[in-house]
Amino acid sequence: MQSLKSVNTCGRHCDIVISDENVALWEAFNSHRATVAILGKEYIDIAVSKYAVYDFFDIDEKYLEKVACRYLHIPVCIGKVDDIKIRELCMDDFESLSKFREFPFENIKELQEYIDFHYDFYGYGLYVFENEKEVMGLAGFYIEDNICFLSYMTDKKYRRRGYTFKVCKYLLKYIEKTEGVKDVYTRIDISNTASIKLADKLGVNIVN
Repeated sequence: MQSLKSVNTCGRHCDIVISDENVALWEAFNSHRATVAILGKEYIDIAVSKYAVYDFFDIDEKYLEKVACRYLHIPVCIGKVDDIKIRELCMDDFESLSKFREFPFENIKELQEYIDFHYDFYGYGLYVFENEKEVMGLAGFYIEDNICFLSYMTDKKYRRRGYTFKVCKYLLKYIEKTEGVKDVYTRIDISNTASIKLADKLGVNIVN
């Protein structure tokens, strides 16, 4: 079985070859096309396809857009809250986000490694939220000792205006719907009353 899907996203075009045969996947890979492997017919060499499904019918338009975005190095938008866009990280974010004291990446290499691995492996991670003018902050999830933690940082000019709550509320619903994660924790200093109130309002578990 082999199929060619054409996806246009953010003004760019991507051809995606979907197949259950190594030969077809290798030809597509060597022709610089994105690939999706269908598992089952034969052993698929993981070197030729970053993405794999068990059945052709597991692939929908949203899945194809994700594959295209990752292949073209375009951050995937996971949703919007009012006029706030929530999307995956990209390399261009380092300059603006590194100004935040809480930014977890010390250099561009660390950020690149995170982008290349985390979203695909866990299915979720940290996300940029921004308006039409600029990046407003970073919010999302990380795993520690098999526990899912919520983390966020917001530009000073956008704090205490309800934006962080809206974004975190959206993300909590997103992770429950897409990954089935319901129990989420957050680490907060007991002196940070504003963050404690936010956590209570969001219904997440607080760890001091």
